[in-house]
Amino acid sequence: MAIPSKPPTQNGVNGTEKRPGDVLHVIDSRTGQYHCIKVHQNSISAVDLKAIKAPKDYERPQYQNEQGIRVYDPGFSNTLVSESKITYIDGLEGTIQYRGYSIDEIIGKRNFAEISHLLIWGNMPSAEEAKEYQDRLNNVPLISDTVFNVIRSFPKDGSIIGMMVAGLSALQSCDMAVVPAHAAKNLYMGQPKNVDEQIIRVMSSLSMITAAAYCHHTGRTFTPPRKDFSYIENFLLMTGHVESSGLPSKHYVNVLERLWATVADHEMTCSTAALLQTASALPDVISSLISAFSAGYGPLHGGAIEVAYKNIEEIGSVEDVPAKIERVKAGKERLYGYGHRVYRVTDPRFTYISDILSELTDEISKDPLLQVAFALDKAASEDEYFISRKLRPNADLFAAFAYKALGFPAEFILPISIVSRTQGFMAHWKEAMEGAPRIWRPGQMYTGKMSPTE
Repeated sequence: MAIPSKPPTQNGVNGTEKRPGDVLHVIDSRTGQYHCIKVHQNSISAVDLKAIKAPKDYERPQYQNEQGIRVYDPGFSNTLVSESKITYIDGLEGTIQYRGYSIDEIIGKRNFAEISHLLIWGNMPSAEEAKEYQDRLNNVPLISDTVFNVIRSFPKDGSIIGMMVAGLSALQSCDMAVVPAHAAKNLYMGQPKNVDEQIIRVMSSLSMITAAAYCHHTGRTFTPPRKDFSYIENFLLMTGHVESSGLPSKHYVNVLERLWATVADHEMTCSTAALLQTASALPDVISSLISAFSAGYGPLHGGAIEVAYKNIEEIGSVEDVPAKIERVKAGKERLYGYGHRVYRVTDPRFTYISDILSELTDEISKDPLLQVAFALDKAASEDEYFISRKLRPNADLFAAFAYKALGFPAEFILPISIVSRTQGFMAHWKEAMEGAPRIWRPGQMYTGKMSPTE
C-alpha cells in the first residue's frame, strides 16, 4: 500500500500540518490509515500510539481496538518508563556514567560522600560541601530502642533483609508526621527541603539498622557510630569489622570506597523500578525503599548472589568444578551470577572489581569457598560454551567475592549490597519528587473468558 500524500497533524492523525524532525511512518493494515509518530531521542511516546485506532471488534471486545493500539512488553524489555539525569549505561559499548562523569573518572578518585552527593544532588561537591554533607549524616541520632528491639525480636538465623525491612518500618512508625497518608497531605512532591531531610535521615539510619541486624545475626556487639568517621568507616565500626586497635582497617575502608562507587547506581534496575512504582503514589521514602529491597531479594535480581553462593557451596571442591560445568552445559543446572540483561560486552565494573580482588589474594587463599568460585570462573571463561554465548560473570557476583574476602558471610552480601546501592535509590526518589505527580498504572492484555454478548 502506498503512503497517502496527505500529511499528518501534530497529534499523529490525518490532517494538514506536517511534523518537523524525525518521525515513524505507520500504516495500519486494519484500516488503511496512515499515521505519523514523532521520534524523540530514538523513542516514541506510547500515548501517541493511542491515536492508531480501529473499529470495535464485537466478537472480541477485549481487544479494545477503539481505544487505540497498545504496547505489549512483558518485563519491560524495550520500554522507557521515565526520563532521568542520573546514570547512563551503554550495554553494547560497556560504559557507565554518573551525572556525566565516566566511572573511570570516579572510582578510586572520589569518596562515598562525594559520589553520593553527585548522584543525589547532581553536582560534585566542593570539599566544604562534602564535609557539610558528611556532618549531616553523622548528626542523625542513633536509632531508638524501639528499632533495636524490633530487629532483636527476629530469630538470630532469620532473614537479615527481613530485619532491615522491619527496622525501617519501626523507624517509620517512630515519626508518623513524615508519612503523607497519616499527615493527610503531600509532603514530598515539589518539597525539596522535606525530601533532603528524609534522604539524610534514612541513609544514616539504614546503615545503623543494617549493622544492628548483622550484629544480631552474628552475635556481635553493636558499636555506635562516631561523628568523626566517614560513612564507610562507621559501617565497618558498627558491624565490628575492625582491627585489634578497635578501628577499621584503612585498606578495607579503601576497598569498600571503590566497591561502593562501582555499584552506586545502575539505572533502571528491577529494584529501582519497584522503588519508583511505589514512589509514584507519593508515600514516604521508607515505603518506597521497602519495595526496592523486596524486589532485590528475588533470586532473579540481588538474591541471585546468595543463590550463586549456595550453588558454589554445593559444588564441594575445586576438583568438582569440571563436573558442574558439564551439568550446566547439558542444561541440567543453571550457573547463577553469569550473564547480564544489559551488557553484551564485559561489564565495565568488572575491571575495577578484579583489581580489588587482586589486592585480597591473601584473604582469598584462606577461604575454600572462594577458591572454588575462582576455579569455576576460570573454567567458564575458557569454555567455548560460555564464550560463544557471551556468558560473562556478573560484576555483582565478583563484588560478592570481595565482600566475602573482607570477612562478611555470604548471607550478608545482599544486605551490604543494598546499603551500597541506597545512594542511587535516594537519587532516583529525589528526582521523582521533582517531577509532576503521575501514578504508575500499567495495563494488561486480558486473555481470560468473556461473558456471552446478548
